[in-house]
Amino acid sequence: MKGRMKPKVSIVVPIYNVDQFLDRTMQSLLSQTLKNIEIIMVDDESPDNCPAICDRYAEQYPNVKVVHKKNAGLGMACNSGIEVASGEYIAFCDSDDYVDKDMYETMYNAALKYDADAVYTGIKTVNQHEKVHVMNEYPSCQIFQGKNKIHAFLMDMISSEPSDTIERRVPMSAKVVLYRKDLIDANKLRFVSERVIISEDLVWNMDVLNHSKCIVTLPQTFYYYYNNTASLSKKIRTDRFPFFKTMREALIKRSLEYHMPDEVLLRIDRMFIGYCRFFIGSILKSELKQKDKRKIVSDVCVDDIWKKIYESYPVKKMPKGHRLMAFLMKYNCYSLMSLVYCIKK
Repeated sequence: MKGRMKPKVSIVVPIYNVDQFLDRTMQSLLSQTLKNIEIIMVDDESPDNCPAICDRYAEQYPNVKVVHKKNAGLGMACNSGIEVASGEYIAFCDSDDYVDKDMYETMYNAALKYDADAVYTGIKTVNQHEKVHVMNEYPSCQIFQGKNKIHAFLMDMISSEPSDTIERRVPMSAKVVLYRKDLIDANKLRFVSERVIISEDLVWNMDVLNHSKCIVTLPQTFYYYYNNTASLSKKIRTDRFPFFKTMREALIKRSLEYHMPDEVLLRIDRMFIGYCRFFIGSILKSELKQKDKRKIVSDVCVDDIWKKIYESYPVKKMPKGHRLMAFLMKYNCYSLMSLVYCIKK
């Protein structure tokens, strides 16, 4: 932004096929109480009217930049935004979500006050009927300094302890965080592609946190994650299991590179088990043919990866329902798993 003050915050908005929601997102960003910000709209070769909407905003508002790029997915779109961002801090906002007007001012002031490398806030969901639900919120303002405390925070983001009834204590979303741009640049941090490693936000946070000296959580929730509960367009993905294995390998590799405590391996395996359990449930509750369901579920349950997991993971410490599903998965009890998920034959 030649001839202007350096922006306090750069907000990257990856955009694909959301023309009916994009104005709502942009208006929430343009109405921020923090004035010296830049908004970077990254058009990921959107097939709808989004490219034209992006150009319209760039023409109308001097603090809006537009990047038009070949389609490569959400993570790569975020990277394109990072490349052109010039703010002291950087944030990300999905193009069908929206935020409260004081979000970035509150987070920026906290970042300055505590000299934080990252500021984490809660997250809400909102459906097509405008019904809002708090998904996660931190109980208070907390400061985490030093590797031990930051690693503990990160492990709660990966997953909870084996006996915990809550799957994870810290949300993995990168959309509710303010990040120091100098830290990202100095360590050449970038998102991985969700087409290779799902949960790209978690991998991103893992990289950021392992280079951070101080992070802060705030008790406020500013971010509205749009969840259209009436959508019929969400097709069942039957190919998820290999991606879960790739994700597990990537997290283990990073945990070793970053010299994290051995406990992180249990957290990673809990996450993997949880993803597989949810995946099996979604398959069993789907409209797929019974023979296809049985094959998909069986392919998961008999995979060689489970031998290593069952040898090291404390299954007996798992919550009762999780422990039951682990037993049924271990012995590939398709019919009983179907009953668990109330499948009507």
